[in-house]
Amino acid sequence: MHMFSALVLALGLASVPAPVSSVTRDVHGVPHLRASTTHDLFYLQGWTHAEDRLFQMDVTRRRASGTLAELLGPSALPGDVQMRTLGLRRAAERTAPLLSPATIKDLDAYAEGVNARIASGNLPGQYAAVHVTEVAPWTVVDSLVVNKALAFTLSFDLDIDRTTAVRAYEAAGFDGHAAVFGDLMPFAPFRSASPVPVPVPATDVALADIPPAAARLAADYEKRAAATPMIAEAMNRSGDRGSNSWVIGGRHTTTGRPILASDPHLSPEAPALFHPISLRGGGYDVQGDSLPGTPYIVLGQNRRIAWGATQHFMDVSDTYVEQVRTDLASPSGLSTVYRGRLEPVVAIDETFRVNGGDPVHGRTLIVPRRNNGPLLSVDQAAGVGLSVQYTGFSPTTELETFRRFALARDVGDFRDALQFFDVGGQHFTYADVDGTIAYFTNAEVPVREDLQAGAVRGNPPYLLRDGTGGNEWLPVTHPQPHQSVPYEIVPFAELPKVVNPPAGFVVSANNDSTGNTFDNDMLNQRRPGGGISYVSFFHNGHRAARITDMVRAAIARGPVDQRDVVAMQADTTAVDAQFFTPVIAGALDRARHSATPQLAALAADPRIREAAARLAGWNHTYPTGIPEGYDAADQDGRLAEPSAAEVGNSVASTIYALWRGRFVVNVIDRHVPAGLPSTSDFHGTQALRRLLATGGIGRSGIDFFAVPGIGDPADRRDYLVLRSLADALDLAASDRFAPAFGRSADQRDYRWGKLHRIVLSSPLGAPYTIPSLGNRFTSPLPGLPGIPVDGGVNVPDVAGHPLRADAPDRFTVPLVPIRRFVAQATAGGWRSVDSLAGGVSEGLGGPFEQSLLPLWLTNDTYPVLAE
Repeated sequence: MHMFSALVLALGLASVPAPVSSVTRDVHGVPHLRASTTHDLFYLQGWTHAEDRLFQMDVTRRRASGTLAELLGPSALPGDVQMRTLGLRRAAERTAPLLSPATIKDLDAYAEGVNARIASGNLPGQYAAVHVTEVAPWTVVDSLVVNKALAFTLSFDLDIDRTTAVRAYEAAGFDGHAAVFGDLMPFAPFRSASPVPVPVPATDVALADIPPAAARLAADYEKRAAATPMIAEAMNRSGDRGSNSWVIGGRHTTTGRPILASDPHLSPEAPALFHPISLRGGGYDVQGDSLPGTPYIVLGQNRRIAWGATQHFMDVSDTYVEQVRTDLASPSGLSTVYRGRLEPVVAIDETFRVNGGDPVHGRTLIVPRRNNGPLLSVDQAAGVGLSVQYTGFSPTTELETFRRFALARDVGDFRDALQFFDVGGQHFTYADVDGTIAYFTNAEVPVREDLQAGAVRGNPPYLLRDGTGGNEWLPVTHPQPHQSVPYEIVPFAELPKVVNPPAGFVVSANNDSTGNTFDNDMLNQRRPGGGISYVSFFHNGHRAARITDMVRAAIARGPVDQRDVVAMQADTTAVDAQFFTPVIAGALDRARHSATPQLAALAADPRIREAAARLAGWNHTYPTGIPEGYDAADQDGRLAEPSAAEVGNSVASTIYALWRGRFVVNVIDRHVPAGLPSTSDFHGTQALRRLLATGGIGRSGIDFFAVPGIGDPADRRDYLVLRSLADALDLAASDRFAPAFGRSADQRDYRWGKLHRIVLSSPLGAPYTIPSLGNRFTSPLPGLPGIPVDGGVNVPDVAGHPLRADAPDRFTVPLVPIRRFVAQATAGGWRSVDSLAGGVSEGLGGPFEQSLLPLWLTNDTYPVLAE
């Protein structure tokens, strides 16, 4: 079927000859750009991005630059202060000299195209909503800061929350490291899955104390960071954060050539983060998804190769406790102390302009030693401060990588392009039409001086570090190819990678690519030349384990085709449910024969027996179970009545989700001493599984299965399992859930779709948010805002929610697969499909505002056209 509409835009501009350069949109509104020169191609991309997403681009550059209040008004000012302090724009301004002349020319052409579109008038309606009539011209630095913004949200960390937790347990007399990382926030994943596993032994960590004044500063800054959207997004360590990407080699597929899948997980927004596009001309022939505000394609394919990526939570930032002294010789009046010597702090005067308000003046304090990072907070009376060091404060060259990906012909070209990927660490998957498949990871990870010396000095790098000496990033002595960061970095040769693996497939889903976390110890691997090997500490094992199971099963049935992989992307099977539902069944079976009164009473409760039977018959998936809900079983965006099996699984998924939350509360939250931190949403299931294996006794010594009046440890465990099921049913029938279930005690009413909803949010709210009042898409369930969708926590088709959700509005989904891309290589090239969460354009009510949304909601796809 010919997918192109008659809509052709030939731009009759002096620099873009109309007969040669054009933008053709297919029936979904996806633009296909054709040009005879590289300049004209990226001019067209700038024009098209501005035509479809100018307001989004403007918001992104301003949010990252700390000038959003100029557009959105006083509510954005606190975030501007924090982002100006962090200084992403300062780093972007220093980036251009590192880029190749070819990339600079493309950035110039792109900015020309954006500005030509701005000059043509007809600004998006969002500007009228904020009473703005003029848009500042687009610059090369704007594109660089947009790229910096994406890298920042994928890589920045502060270490404050973990330090606060450890310190609280230490103050209460516990081994803080054992309590936090052994019991509550274990490094070890729920299930082990790794492209390149390495078994290791265990070690202990001795911790340094944090001065009380520094702890107060840290707690205060943590609140400010949480209120700043970009920092909060970067700090979100939800288990659903990240992406899935896997590749299956040709010996397992119907075409005899590879299949690659890629679905990144980010916040649902209107419009979506990515913009679908096809670029041909000037040596380029590439299709996929681009980042509005920058040229090139971030994820996609050219005629020879296809690639995907998943977030790698590389530890590329450290937060330091600094000694701060008044120093009249310093231009800022302050200095930090390093090895007993004063080092001047630099001051930058700031002026914040506000739409609808008066200018606000302030200053940013910079610590040059910290890669020109800022003093986040300072208490001059106490003589302490907090600084942060981050590789992204350097000028970096990720755009160079994307340009080279687009032109790559084989795995060697792809590997070479990765040498320019400096920050925003990713696990990359690769396939080409000749049959090669591969996995790489890359970013510039600093080498810490104490780790390289073979032992942690003070706190490990995932906690606050000592700024007075001993915890520094080593200066460069072995510069790596195309290195940008001015510190010693882990060489690309040491980072995990595999080309044409023996299994014939590679699965990447933010899982540990070295096996370093599997023993729950991050500091006991050694570098080839000596020193502690340390790249990252935060990994997910749920999704990778499930995807690996599916790939192995599909290969066993074989051969695999594109439809099989599209179905895998739509999978909502929960590996934690596969583990925990037998635990519930076993507890009930034992309780039926127990002489313990509390257990016998729970076993006799008909509600618990019914719920346990539902869970025993559940297939561990999360369908909505309602006619208004969007499920993978629906077709092409059209809703259908749920089947009886879907309804049954929907009810079971609701019961399980509520049980799991109550089990976290009853086992962990209620046994943690008052005032001390508990487990996080990401770590909850891992912590529970570890405690079931130890009989409830944590490494901290806390008995998490303690129940007054029950002596036997197995009985205490079973009581907590069944008590949590009773609590879940009580909650579902309570007033809190009345908007969803109407206080019903009939378990058949507990449909997952009444709880589990998504909202594609806009910074302007209604009517630009989807769904909302005034938008063409309104919420289909009265009193329950959002779109009912299938999926759940830590499933391949990610759509999680807070683990302890205890009211209908707390099940709204914060992270989704914003694209679902599957490329199948054939003898004639790629046969690829995609699916995006939203539309091509941000134009409210326009033909392409939601053109891709219906297909995305039902896990269906549109063809990625290369011609």
